[in-house]
Amino acid sequence: MASTDEEIKIAQWMLEQYTKYKRLSQSMAARGILVEFGEQYVYKNKHRNWAINKGILEAFRKITPDDVVWSRSSQTWRARAPYDPPKGRMVR
Repeated sequence: MASTDEEIKIAQWMLEQYTKYKRLSQSMAARGILVEFGEQYVYKNKHRNWAINKGILEAFRKITPDDVVWSRSSQTWRARAPYDPPKGRMVR
């Protein structure tokens, strides 16, 4: 499914934040989206934490370089480290 213009705009904002800080936690991104763009782009997950709508995450994945990975353990997007697998976007 193609992302909407607003989802792409939000994904670009996320990329700016990632570039500025060299990492981006889900909690900080979700809070920023909530404040900057509105509650319709985030939701409370089963753990009652703010999470980001799937369309935005898909748009963000498409515009980030391959060396940006999602660390499940820290719930953070960060640069691929030498110890990470050479392919794939999800790491521990």
